[in-house]
Amino acid sequence: MPLMSNASTLHNRRFLVGAAIGTGMTAKAAAHGGADFLLALNAGRLRVQGGPSISCMLPITDNNGAVMQFSRAEILTRVSLPVYFGACVFDPGCDLEALVSQVGEAGFQGICNFPTAVHFDGAMRARLERSGVGLGREVQLLRLAREAGLQTCGYVRELDEARQMAEAGVDMLCINYGWNAGGVSGVPSRFSLDEAAEHARVICESVRARYPGLLCTVEGGPITTPDEAKKVAEVSGANGYIGGSTIDRIPLEAAVAETTSAYKAVAQLQSRLHDLKSEWLGDGHEFGLIGRSAAITEVVRMIRKVAESDISVLVTGENGTGKELVARAIHLSSSRRHQRLVAVNCAAIPRELLESELFGHEAGAFTGALKARVGRFEQAHGTSLMLDEIGDLELALQAKLLRVLEDGVFERLGSNTPRHTDARLICATNRSLRGLVAEGRFREDLLYRLNAVEIRLPPLRERIEDIPLLVRHLLPRIAAEVNPRVREMDASAYRLLMQHPWPGNVRELRNVLERAVVMCERDVVTLDDLPALQGSLPRAEVVPTTAPAPSAEPLALPENERDWILDALRRNRFRRQDTAAELGLARKTLYNKMRRYGLL
Repeated sequence: MPLMSNASTLHNRRFLVGAAIGTGMTAKAAAHGGADFLLALNAGRLRVQGGPSISCMLPITDNNGAVMQFSRAEILTRVSLPVYFGACVFDPGCDLEALVSQVGEAGFQGICNFPTAVHFDGAMRARLERSGVGLGREVQLLRLAREAGLQTCGYVRELDEARQMAEAGVDMLCINYGWNAGGVSGVPSRFSLDEAAEHARVICESVRARYPGLLCTVEGGPITTPDEAKKVAEVSGANGYIGGSTIDRIPLEAAVAETTSAYKAVAQLQSRLHDLKSEWLGDGHEFGLIGRSAAITEVVRMIRKVAESDISVLVTGENGTGKELVARAIHLSSSRRHQRLVAVNCAAIPRELLESELFGHEAGAFTGALKARVGRFEQAHGTSLMLDEIGDLELALQAKLLRVLEDGVFERLGSNTPRHTDARLICATNRSLRGLVAEGRFREDLLYRLNAVEIRLPPLRERIEDIPLLVRHLLPRIAAEVNPRVREMDASAYRLLMQHPWPGNVRELRNVLERAVVMCERDVVTLDDLPALQGSLPRAEVVPTTAPAPSAEPLALPENERDWILDALRRNRFRRQDTAAELGLARKTLYNKMRRYGLL
């Protein structure tokens, strides 16, 4: 399929716009308007012929034959965008494997389940499912398409449907709210715009928790304008919007191009937002690696350099520094990102079961092995495998791991049959592997194979300038979950955080913020909400929130505050606005303090 490379680039776009169409004219107009991909749907064909989209659910034609016919004649040879085939599986006589083969041979880059059972409720939906032509069959179709190398877009409406599609390995979800409000038939939406945004947020967050590389788009229901699509995407974190009747209800080339361009303008806004976040939170913010310090910037640089190769990577760092985030960032930046990262914590699995976990076993291999089991190396064929706490691996297993790294070959427990895996290995540890080698507890030859590239994550105490950025990133999210009243943190609390040694690193910081937000009775977190940290510092370092008792010697705060402000000014190249934002101060307050301490 010559255009598959174009389809794979969809994962690199910040906001996607798809056009569900039914004619070559509409396809060309949508492409001219900036669409990223097209869905060739029978619903689109019926719309331009004067019928409503809902007509595609009726047995008035051979859906798959009609889509194949008009797409080959009008679309596939006229546009260079990825085109998804809208497949119908309501016919129990439809051979799914044959259909997938025909779609690939025709030159489509992908396939989607439209028309779909998710548009039905109640007795009709139940009857489809009982007859074996419901969502389960649509999931089976997309799984077969994925195995055949086609891109896949799964239409869903509810969370359980999204999970089924995600487990099947689809590349993209389309969260569909039903037929568009307005349009030809004026079908009312069962969702308000705010309800649609919240519904999509729940689905996106849930599926991305297990499948972080999965694209999520929205379509239909109350979304009828670019501004409404933008609002839903901002709240939900959706990657894009698919437009059907909102784009081509007026089948005129200029109108289609203009409307598509309007939706695509959202992408420009999203791109600007991404740039602002990078400037505000650092280049690694999209991976959850927050900070602009030299140390974390170097980590992000290394991630981008090693991502596209298949070289083994060793991620080292103390507990709580974010080693799993780095492993996921490497995977999501690589060409293997379309498949799910497989992760194993070697320290969390009993030693006697770890070999089976990694390499699998045959039935009867040991007591209780009633049936064969696929190991993680087999699961990770073609994708990335993260082995966390690799230093806990026994010497015998280290020898087997070395063999896999050298030639990609292993055997299941209870079998002498060699098996091959093309897993890209990313290992992580909080221990010194060189120290373990010196103690005879880790193979030196394995260490050399594992750390072809080593990425060291700095502890938080080595990048304290990133603490305000981390707080700025974490505090709103924590507050939204446990205490929405909390909006910000005051300067004295920021200063206390930056003086703490943070033995638990970012994980400890998050726990401290969670406790502070829960305890906070105002809209601003202050020192009063951080009592545990105050006890860990010398008395003179703590800023009281009430007037101190009379003392012959004043606290050493002004000099400390002066140094604190001066360090922040240097980090921000004496840009006052950036410095004030980092310190959590109003710009006027910063100016007054600089004047007081002779920094102007």
